[in-house]
Amino acid sequence: MPLPPDHPDRPKFVSRAAKVPLKAIVNLGACTGCEVCIQVCPIPGCIDKFGEDPSNFGVFVNYDVCIGCRLCAKDCPWDTIRMVPTPSVAGHQTSLDSQPNHEHAVFQRPELVPEEIRTFVEKLPFTDPTAAPLFNKQNPQVPNLMGPK
Repeated sequence: MPLPPDHPDRPKFVSRAAKVPLKAIVNLGACTGCEVCIQVCPIPGCIDKFGEDPSNFGVFVNYDVCIGCRLCAKDCPWDTIRMVPTPSVAGHQTSLDSQPNHEHAVFQRPELVPEEIRTFVEKLPFTDPTAAPLFNKQNPQVPNLMGPK
């Protein structure tokens, strides 16, 4: 769930996030839902999980509070998070808006995520030339479901 509007620290996080040069994008096609990124993120509500069934789980980044610290990208054991220039995701509310394809279950079942962040519904896949090559490099090998990169 995104950081609640009434959270006492929200204005501070939003103000700081508006000035950062990078934002995190999660490649849902390779995300295992392990939640390491959620655990290492210093901002409450920046990265959230959806879905409980392995066929539909994943995480997404809330861009309004992402401070571009890179901890999620550094610590992701599956190498599924990349940092992109903030202008390339302008107008996107979450990393769900920034997916290079819509093959993940969340695009067929948007009810998996809270209604207020369903801005990705009926959007075309994300084709920014800066971000596209980053997704091509992701997850070069996945030895098994429990093993890290």
